[in-house]
Amino acid sequence: RSKWMKMETSVHVNMPHHKVSAVEDTESVKHIRNKLKRKEVYERIKRQKSVIKKAKKAQKKKQEEENPEAPKKVPKTLDNTREQDETVMCSDDDEIQMDEDEDEFRSYFDGEQPKTLITTSDRPSRRCINFVRVLLEFLPGSYYYARRNYNIKQICEWSADRGFTNLIVLGQGLQLGGNKKFPCSMLLIHLPEGPTLNFRISNVKLPDEIKNHARVTKHKPELILNNFTTRLGQRVSRALAALFPQDPEFTGRRVATFHCQRDYLFVRHHRYIFPDEHKGNKARLQEIGPRFTLKLKSLQTGAFDSSRGEYEWIQGPESEGSKRRFAL
Repeated sequence: RSKWMKMETSVHVNMPHHKVSAVEDTESVKHIRNKLKRKEVYERIKRQKSVIKKAKKAQKKKQEEENPEAPKKVPKTLDNTREQDETVMCSDDDEIQMDEDEDEFRSYFDGEQPKTLITTSDRPSRRCINFVRVLLEFLPGSYYYARRNYNIKQICEWSADRGFTNLIVLGQGLQLGGNKKFPCSMLLIHLPEGPTLNFRISNVKLPDEIKNHARVTKHKPELILNNFTTRLGQRVSRALAALFPQDPEFTGRRVATFHCQRDYLFVRHHRYIFPDEHKGNKARLQEIGPRFTLKLKSLQTGAFDSSRGEYEWIQGPESEGSKRRFAL
């Protein structure tokens, strides 16, 4: 017994120079039967790995300081290893310009002001109503009407007859393990000709939940649409742009951002702040809210029609075949 304990005490682990996973660390001490000694050796392995990692990091930093002109290694990500396809747009594509001149949104880029009707599903929760209140401040020219017992087709006809150009229908559902209903879907319908976009909503944060948030003003915001690179992405971005006036009031310093990354649309609402110490040369952002994320589920041609509608794009197994292939 004492001999066996001496053998365990003299265990020395040579750390490899390549990256070792936690599973391999566990396997390297599996032969030690004593639980306390096994834990001690395992912690020693972890400390040695941490020392090697810090030494490599310091050596890399020293090499960069000695040779600043050396090319830096760019880590591989899903974004910079994206699979290119035929739908990626070019900046000088005449066909895309012709499509934009003839699509359903052309009048908004010629000066027509948007008018948006916002409604919800039946019996909206308090959280959903609070989200609607924030959207009314976020989207200029938007109005809220209670859903009552009308279906979406009836609401589309009623809205189009009264001059509304967009219809937003918010859905709600239970989150995993909870009993409160939260906004989970958004149906965006362009009136009267369509198209109809179905989004999934997640990570909703209202202004009161954002630390040091700013108060919204009634100025028309500046709109930023970032990283929509495909034909489908361009169509989605124009549908979102049709929710905002195309003559922003820069004196209000409001900016609404739709940033597309890996087919997720991150929605943010900020305002510019020009600190006095920088004398207008530098600016910083203060978030106003709301903050939420959109994921496109389907794009339907024309106004909403659940039974006979034709879909331009729908999320399915074919669209999710590769992690490096993105639709937007």
